[in-house]
Amino acid sequence: MKKSTIIHVVVMVVAVIAASLLASKLTADQKALLPEKATMSKMPVGGFHKFMADVEWMLFINYMGSQSTVDETNIDEVTRRLERLIALDPNLDKLYQDGVSSISVADPEKTVELLKRACENHHLRNNAEIPFYTGFVMVQYLKPANYKDAIDYFKMAMQRSGGGQDQKTHYTSYYFRSLAKLMAMEKEMDERLALAEVLFKEWQNSRGYNDYAGSGEMATQNLKERLFRALKDIKTPSEDYTPTKQVLDRASEISQKVFADAHLCLNCIQPYGPGESFCTACGTAVQVWGQCNKCHKTIAGAKYCPYCGTAAATK
Repeated sequence: MKKSTIIHVVVMVVAVIAASLLASKLTADQKALLPEKATMSKMPVGGFHKFMADVEWMLFINYMGSQSTVDETNIDEVTRRLERLIALDPNLDKLYQDGVSSISVADPEKTVELLKRACENHHLRNNAEIPFYTGFVMVQYLKPANYKDAIDYFKMAMQRSGGGQDQKTHYTSYYFRSLAKLMAMEKEMDERLALAEVLFKEWQNSRGYNDYAGSGEMATQNLKERLFRALKDIKTPSEDYTPTKQVLDRASEISQKVFADAHLCLNCIQPYGPGESFCTACGTAVQVWGQCNKCHKTIAGAKYCPYCGTAAATK
């Protein structure tokens, strides 16, 4: 080891010891002057807890770098270090996003416990990633998955992100899919149809600007795009999935209500053009649009029929 490296290590150790002693002295003085604060916080005063937290965080990163993984052999030590860090500075957001996440596979219950505390921390009230990851651990790593509680945390992440264009897509995706998973389990129904039902309900609410994905026209369009994909999934069979007639009928009913003006084939949810009587994707008869009511020529979008001159004659 180089001499300069040894000096740096010694200086850091001495600094930590000195800070710890001074912090302890200040904490003791604080308790003597203000006894009531002794029960309010275990953190040292004078800002040294933040310095100590930074040092502990560097030591934690160094320790994690020496570990190939987190499992039953080191989970207790990793957790002890994390709880020490939280005690020093519970407002350090990277501690939860980069630190607590390291134990999510080995100990999801403890992960959720620590993340819940962070979600309740007033100083972290604007952090949307922490509640999102809380819900994520609940549905991805807890056994069994806890969709009911996860929904609340995904919703919290959406609300903290402010909605609209600034809202991250995966927040709403996990929110809707968790609602669908819960509905499918409780009502013993097909998961694909459950997702369509969840999105359909949100679409109905969004028309009154009372949805969770945002507000106004942008939110409605976002939901329609999600519904379009969900309905296509329902209509598309695979090796391990064959939709029942009941599921297909309900999907067609939802499609007719949401996409009444979108000119979609109710059988395969594919768009079709003006003047077409049958879907070119599946051959199903469709409702013709874009024709002149008088001469029946295709004139989609025209104000006057170029063939007979009839005004506003499209159907």
